Amino acid sequence: MRFAEILLRLGCNLVGWMIIYSHCIWLAVIPQIGCGPDGDEIFRLSLGFSPIAIGAALLLGLAHKLPTVVGYLKWLALPLILLVPLTVSPVLAALETTTFGSMGFCESIAASGWQRAWAPIQIVTLLIIVAASILFVAKRN
Repeated sequence: MRFAEILLRLGCNLVGWMIIYSHCIWLAVIPQIGCGPDGDEIFRLSLGFSPIAIGAALLLGLAHKLPTVVGYLKWLALPLILLVPLTVSPVLAALETTTFGSMGFCESIAASGWQRAWAPIQIVTLLIIVAASILFVAKRN
């Protein structure tokens, strides 16, 4: 294996973990941020960040051809165990109010179509992240 390929695989894995953690932290702090003067922009941004987080989760498996470092990289999944429950709580609250309750994020008016779809998309994104992380940790070299 060439040096450039090793750096690319290692870099993709590390960047994948950084994107996953930034997405999870972002979802966990959304209730504390609240709505700004522009309204629900933070929710729209997190919705746009979901495909990037899914792509990052799929990058995790690239490091499995590096048996000397993959054991160290598996430890990066450990904080995700604590972070996922903090992330799921605001998403489930949004699922209850917007998807099932038909209330908007920031206003008392009815939720628009993308607001109703926000929580289910985030749940699917989190499921893909958790599944990719479990597969990364459980896979034997």
